[in-house]
Amino acid sequence: MESYPIKVGVLTSNRADLGIYHSLLLGLENESRFEVEIIAFGSHLSKEHGRTYDEIVETYSLKSHTVKHMPDGDQPHDIATSYGETVKLFSTFWTQNTYDWIICLGDRFEMSAAVQATIPFNLKVAHLHGGETTVGAIDNIYRHQISLACTRHFVATEDFAKRVHEITQSAHISVVGAPSIENIKALPLPSWHTVQSRFQTPSEDFVMVTIHPETVSKKDNQEFAKQFFSALEELSSEISILITSTNADTYSSYFQEGIIDLKNRFPGQIFVQKSLGKLNYFRALSEAKALLGNSSSAIIEAASFGAWAVNVGKRQLGRPQSGNVINVDFNSQQIIDATRIVIEKKPFRGLNIYWKGNTAQTIIKKLLDA
Repeated sequence: MESYPIKVGVLTSNRADLGIYHSLLLGLENESRFEVEIIAFGSHLSKEHGRTYDEIVETYSLKSHTVKHMPDGDQPHDIATSYGETVKLFSTFWTQNTYDWIICLGDRFEMSAAVQATIPFNLKVAHLHGGETTVGAIDNIYRHQISLACTRHFVATEDFAKRVHEITQSAHISVVGAPSIENIKALPLPSWHTVQSRFQTPSEDFVMVTIHPETVSKKDNQEFAKQFFSALEELSSEISILITSTNADTYSSYFQEGIIDLKNRFPGQIFVQKSLGKLNYFRALSEAKALLGNSSSAIIEAASFGAWAVNVGKRQLGRPQSGNVINVDFNSQQIIDATRIVIEKKPFRGLNIYWKGNTAQTIIKKLLDA
């Protein structure tokens, strides 16, 4: 049993994991038995990716730290070098800062680097969203590396729990559902008018787009980007498109360059935002006719908004899906045809298989009882 207060450090490296953490951070913030600090790094500190660290400062009254490092490019050498530099920076950080628990999430390369640096210090780390599979990305390796380095595991489904046990042989695995869905159920979303007044968004029907590279090969991603933006170009003549920027991944520049080019050529139909923030993103998703791309939000969150999703390529292949997802290849005609189908559908009314309930409080109780 821990003595109180329990000092907790929460690792967050990008807009996506920050949004997933939201209800958990609020719960930790309101629990007097915890002393909580946010450790922000990765794209949070990048202007190119919207400098979402400012959102952390605005949203939470928690002490925060920054560990500043971003890759110099998006080629394999850049990512590998960045990984090593991140390990080095966190080895210094863990020397200077001590915690009873460190919380990490997901499968990003920079998150893996931060967690790998904890190993020589024998720190207790809790991992959210372990055990998942994404065939079209090397994130599988990073995710499983993180799981192996962690002491406690909070997973979204029973299948993921089995996989984490196969990888780690840990007896400390809890099935808690997807934390981000609890945000949808429990937290009031801003009005669509509020979102529109803050961000440049379509005024008529629109499709939301979030697209990332598949971390496989340079040649493949060049062709994937060509097919995807060819489809968007044709679709933009039929419906407005709201795009959020890509992650800082290997070969992400091929997609980011395509986004900028499309916006410049079709400014009245293509709207681009680096980051909406999770609650604004959720409101936009609830207003969209469909979600298009290869983001995990299509698989995990979209069903809770009644949103149909067109999932492109293999980046999310391996994750169980609710009934709102249509899968297509990086083929422009397949993307166009599937998008045309879903924007004519009535809202999806099926179940979201990632919903469990009381996710944040279950995690908090487990940490208190550990």
